[in-house]
Amino acid sequence: METSAPTLTLPRTRGRGKVSKRTIVIATAAAVVVGAAGVFLAPARNTAAAPKPQAPQPSITVDVVVPAATTFARNLAATGTVRARDELVIGSDASGVRLLEVLVDVGSTVQRGQLLARGDDATLQAQLAQQDAQIRQAQAELTQARANVERSERIRDSGVYSIEALQTRQTNAEAAAAKLELARALRRELEVRIAQTRVVAPANGVISKKMATVGGVVQPGNELFRLIRDGQIEWLAELPSHSIARVQPGTKARVTLDDGDSVDATVRMVAPTIDAATRNGLVYATLPAGTRLKPGALAKGELLLADAQAFALPETSVLTRDGYPFVFIVGRDGLARLTRIETGSRQRGMVEVMGLSGDARVVTTGAGFVKDGDLVRLASDPAQPQQATTEPARAAGDQS
Repeated sequence: METSAPTLTLPRTRGRGKVSKRTIVIATAAAVVVGAAGVFLAPARNTAAAPKPQAPQPSITVDVVVPAATTFARNLAATGTVRARDELVIGSDASGVRLLEVLVDVGSTVQRGQLLARGDDATLQAQLAQQDAQIRQAQAELTQARANVERSERIRDSGVYSIEALQTRQTNAEAAAAKLELARALRRELEVRIAQTRVVAPANGVISKKMATVGGVVQPGNELFRLIRDGQIEWLAELPSHSIARVQPGTKARVTLDDGDSVDATVRMVAPTIDAATRNGLVYATLPAGTRLKPGALAKGELLLADAQAFALPETSVLTRDGYPFVFIVGRDGLARLTRIETGSRQRGMVEVMGLSGDARVVTTGAGFVKDGDLVRLASDPAQPQQATTEPARAAGDQS
């Protein structure tokens, strides 16, 4: 509606129809006031008729999940060396004997008492034959001496032999017996020296090292072979002093192979001391027979202490900012808030989280595109994820 300007009627003066100056000023002031009122009233009417502002719209659609109760293993990661549990050093006490045969090689599985190498014993066999002859001679001398003593005893009262002669014959018999014993002892010594030319396995196991060669001269103290007793090897895991106290004999362990597979082990012993230089202690875990790990290898693994229940989230929902883990939590108002959390163990694509309630709605898909305070749209209801996915499938089955 248009507003017309007010019309002012000026009073006429008594004389000749002229208007006075005072009347003109009053009329002008009234016109200004009326115009200003019109100017101020018009915007008020336009403002009242303006449309209402629209509500903010979500900027992105995201998937959310709630923390799930998951069983996590409380493990201790460790690195250690694989070595033989008992590695026996095999040598010979023979002196100056040349090896004629070496019957085993590295990796050979041997049994206790099995012949590993044979030395030249020809000289010792000849000495043994000589000793056998000396034994027979000593036996003959002893037989003669005893016979002389027996005859002397029978005619002792006849006066043919003096007491001195009788004592001499008894002494000769005792000397002959001692000579025979000495000859037999020397023979046993030769048998031991001959046995030393035969290198045999002291226990069941696997040959891990071989220094013996055909033609080599054996000397006392020389190492000829090394044997892993019963083929048993173990993993020596290094743990810091504050963690090793949590490990006990019988604890299960898992050692990782180079190809990603793992083998199970059992803790045999925990070292009673801590290394003063590294402040680490050793845990001895026995590996199963036939494992592909070899002594001397460096292997990683973990010690399985116990299982515990904890909340877990998919690893894709956890973001790292400045070295700290964060997640986006969607509130009831639809706003995504960046929240710092604490993380723990990881397994099968899930990460243990602490500091979240069980009903927190955490952004998964699209978390990398969300900013703190963004208004988001939920692709599904995290409170009923199965119902939202199974009902369409059931409906489709009914139609078919």
